[in-house]
Amino acid sequence: MIKHILNRRPKKFVADTGIKRRPLIFVDSEFSGLNLNNEVIEIGCLVVDPKTLKIKKEWFAKIKPENIKAAETSSLEIIGYSKDEWKDAISLRDGMLNFNKIAKDGVLVGYNVAWDFMFLEKSFFELGIKPAFHWQILDVLSMVFYKFYNKLGVKGFRMKEVEKFLNIKHGVWHNPLDDARATYEIFLKILK
Repeated sequence: MIKHILNRRPKKFVADTGIKRRPLIFVDSEFSGLNLNNEVIEIGCLVVDPKTLKIKKEWFAKIKPENIKAAETSSLEIIGYSKDEWKDAISLRDGMLNFNKIAKDGVLVGYNVAWDFMFLEKSFFELGIKPAFHWQILDVLSMVFYKFYNKLGVKGFRMKEVEKFLNIKHGVWHNPLDDARATYEIFLKILK
């Protein structure tokens, strides 16, 4: 899988990767557990214009797990998984193909986004699909840490704590679209 990720970078040095001109894809995903053998079972994202920072599109999908027996019960409880809630879920292949269309040439942005990036790359690798999003990622958690490290009133850097400090209202926790929206709001407040 590491070779898969490294092969996505340009073969020749490119001084300007165009990161400021690429759509920003605020993404969050939920998994059937926190081990790499677990699966992506929900994805939500916002496509944001890099110049105006306005949302151009929102997308959400429930992904049908292929090996629910390997899932961690606590992870399923956190996201509210049930067979009934996932009865109209799409296949991982369809989910990744749809995500590829939406995230094409974009930069993934998330809160602790390395985790989402790793699971998405793993899913693409297992399906034999080349990801269409850019290989560079932006982590809002790192931005928050830098911006608020010495600020009084910031007790920790979990999303809940940062939202409380910034007075941001959150939708449903562990709903990928609501989590992506919250990440976007934090990002905007940091830039301003």
